[in-house]
Amino acid sequence: MKKNIIVTGGSGFVGQKLIPILLKLPELESLINIDLISSAIKDPKLSNVYLDLKNLSPNSLNFLDKSKKFHLFHLAANIFNDEVPKRSIRKNFFVNTNFIGTKLLLDSLVDKHINAISFLSTDMVYGTPKNIPICETDSFNTNGEYGDSKILAENCIVEFSNSRNIPHYIFRPRLIIGPGRFGLLNKLFYLIKNNLPVPLIGSGNNRYQFISVYDCAKILAETFTDDRLSGVYNLGSQDPPKVRLLLEALIREAKSSSFLVPTPAKITKSILSMLDIMNLSLLYPEQYKIADLDYVLDTKKLNDEFTYHPKDTDTEMLIQAYQTYLKT
Repeated sequence: MKKNIIVTGGSGFVGQKLIPILLKLPELESLINIDLISSAIKDPKLSNVYLDLKNLSPNSLNFLDKSKKFHLFHLAANIFNDEVPKRSIRKNFFVNTNFIGTKLLLDSLVDKHINAISFLSTDMVYGTPKNIPICETDSFNTNGEYGDSKILAENCIVEFSNSRNIPHYIFRPRLIIGPGRFGLLNKLFYLIKNNLPVPLIGSGNNRYQFISVYDCAKILAETFTDDRLSGVYNLGSQDPPKVRLLLEALIREAKSSSFLVPTPAKITKSILSMLDIMNLSLLYPEQYKIADLDYVLDTKKLNDEFTYHPKDTDTEMLIQAYQTYLKT
């Protein structure tokens, strides 16, 4: 039986890797990418629709064929990037797209045949961890507006799917890295490329887990051909090394003369907090508040229930991202 897909944010970092996988599935009849940028992929099954989620009306998606059933992959979101505004209006930046956009999207799909939802959330809903490793059932303890907006969006997804008795798959990834997206790593890569000292927040003896964009895409795609019950799943690498060992491996691979400089975590975080208040942010609270902590997600549930498991190691991911940084 042929199936249809709606992807939001398919032109984004994860979407660019997910859509090619979905287009190769024999069950696929059509794929609609809803985004502010058209996908660069050319395929007869793929169509692009230009829409801003936070401005949707109940009739915005009336072009969808009501005789077809759709699996929704909801990836569109505002994340930490160069467009994050000053502190006083940061909440609206995240809430308007991540929560209100999600709610408006689901409202416009109420009378459509949605038979499953796969949602890309974030590990930042956990905030400062109370236990390590962090399990899907652990309580929320967010450090900022981004995590808060994703909790609200998750609640919308659960409410919508429960009201229609359809499955939902909520994924909470660690820091997603891969070729072409640097974000937080830009500053690190610049220092190493130019043989400069690399300051640490704390000693670097903590673990800071990643997840490959390729692993994310393959796990998301598995939900399209799956009939499991609804669930929440952590996404992260296996056995992440300590930050110090990870960065030393990158410096060696880069043949750089950079060296690590530990700093007192409490003092460094106070300085970063003051800079953020002054709108001179080097890092955001949701980043620096956990930078010296052991932060590892428990992925046992994912590994038990999914066929595909994360394969790339943190060191491989970081080196691959650095090599791409050099090329760009």
